[in-house]
Amino acid sequence: MEYLLALMRWKKQLALFVLATTLLAAGVSFLLPVWYKSTVTLLPPRTQGLLGGLSPFSALLRDFAPTGAAARLGSSGGSVNYLAILHSRRASETMIRRFDLARVYGMEDETMEEIIKEFEDNLNIEIDDEGTIKLEILDRDSVRAAAMANGMVEILNTIAIELGTSEARSNRMFLEKRLNEARGELAASEVKLKEFQEKKGIIVLSEDAKASAAAIGELYAKKVRTELELAILKKTTGDDNPVVAQLLLEERELDRKLSTYPALGMESFRLFRDVLIQQKIQEFLVPMFEQARLEEQKDLPVVVILDKAVPAERKALPKRMMIVGAAGLSAVISGLLFVAGAVRFRLFRREQPDRYEMFRAAFGGKARG
Repeated sequence: MEYLLALMRWKKQLALFVLATTLLAAGVSFLLPVWYKSTVTLLPPRTQGLLGGLSPFSALLRDFAPTGAAARLGSSGGSVNYLAILHSRRASETMIRRFDLARVYGMEDETMEEIIKEFEDNLNIEIDDEGTIKLEILDRDSVRAAAMANGMVEILNTIAIELGTSEARSNRMFLEKRLNEARGELAASEVKLKEFQEKKGIIVLSEDAKASAAAIGELYAKKVRTELELAILKKTTGDDNPVVAQLLLEERELDRKLSTYPALGMESFRLFRDVLIQQKIQEFLVPMFEQARLEEQKDLPVVVILDKAVPAERKALPKRMMIVGAAGLSAVISGLLFVAGAVRFRLFRREQPDRYEMFRAAFGGKARG
């Protein structure tokens, strides 16, 4: 009852306090700078590589070695790697210079680190469960905000293409070296077989011997392919990747199978087998090498724009209704707390006069001191 009476007694003052606070908040909200938000939505490519879409070579491996490392190297973490590029210092500095953000933010005398921090405060990137990227830019100019959002996509593609090209070049050089070795070994094997045939006469192997040699050749080709996958994976992700251990097990299993074939003493069989092995190796090395050369020349965008950023028609900030509402609610709560405190103090003075006098004397004495 005391609280209700106090509210009735103070209702006019409370109403004036709430009104004044609300009007003040409204005035301040109109003084705040207006910000516009532009959004661009991106779709990462379906095929993700060792670096999340930056390595087309992994897709190549998936095509030519579906049961090998490539099928295991694909990753759903492509968007995460795009996020790393978008938040990189290189991308931020490029945006700052392209749009002269030091002048836009009024930070000409500040360090690059401070300008980057201001830019990142106005940048928001979200990734949903399917890997779709939503990039949002806040700026005081709606046209510039849209241009900045689209510019970030251009920078993302530029950096991603450079990284992908660099990796493709490394893969191409690695495959080229291995292919040249295989060609040399094939040529040497063919020369040895030819010399043996010229020396001993034309040797015709039985069908069983040819089938056995072909089987051995297939195993050797699989072993070389596994070794290639291992080398590429170690170079790209390091030795700690669990797939490395799996490939090592496959390599040991291939060695075990090869060891079950007797070391036949028939030299014609051995020479014929060596030629088949090198031919099998080249069968998958040549298309891989050619594809790596194509990937090295690619400059296609790595992300697809689903929704291009356009100038916003309405401001994003400040949210004036929210500011005014929050200020009004805070004023109401503050007023109620004040009234409740006043009532509690009055009850304390009336119900416990001795303690009130002690409190007043102690407070008064402390104040006089």
